Amino acid sequence: MSPEELQQTRFDWDEYQQNFMLGCFFWGYLCTELPGGRLAEIIGARRVFGYSMLAASIITVVTPAAANLSYIAVIILRVLLGLMLGATWPAIHPMTARWIPPMERSQFISNMMASSLGAAITMPVCGYLIASLGWESVFYVTGVVGLLWSIAWFLVVFDSPAQHPRISNKERLFIENAIGSTTSHGKAHQVPWRQIFTSLPVWAIIITHGASVFGYFTVINQLPTYMKYILDFNIKEVIILFVFYKI
Repeated sequence: MSPEELQQTRFDWDEYQQNFMLGCFFWGYLCTELPGGRLAEIIGARRVFGYSMLAASIITVVTPAAANLSYIAVIILRVLLGLMLGATWPAIHPMTARWIPPMERSQFISNMMASSLGAAITMPVCGYLIASLGWESVFYVTGVVGLLWSIAWFLVVFDSPAQHPRISNKERLFIENAIGSTTSHGKAHQVPWRQIFTSLPVWAIIITHGASVFGYFTVINQLPTYMKYILDFNIKEVIILFVFYKI
């Protein structure tokens, strides 16, 4: 029996359960996006991002065991995975404010958004693993890579130039002088919540970004199933098309 056939016959989960399992990730993700950014300002993005990725990697590694245990166990892990990863992207921005000079931030953010290239590389690798070793191998390989990445993160990343033990004085002074007092921890400014939530440009960003994210994750989560069961594509063909989509 091929790994693909084994995947089809192992779990007796109907379409509703499968979609529910995919969607419950976003329950957790939604809950920590705003708190994640604020928590990074309080205790540091290094810990928020690093520990979130470390926990997400552990969850990924144990997911196959949970799937063999029960459907509910997978649901719980998916929600926890969302909680962990929801805090990561917002945590990057406080760190950006402390490390990247203002004139270089747009280029830095643009390069950071090129992370889609990583997904374009990972997808064919995962497709090969599924076809060759079974679906569990994807969780094991990506989870272990995440664990190694988390170790590297804590070794090389620090919350500010002043805290980094290996940065040169010249580079530290350059960054601190370029940023100036933008990261000073003086009296907190009052946030103009009313002006923010009554601003038409803010709502334009919220609506367009929400629509973009909805469309993106709908494609990511649902199109593979449609291509496999309706268009009769195999896993390798689905992965190849998704690589072009991500690029």
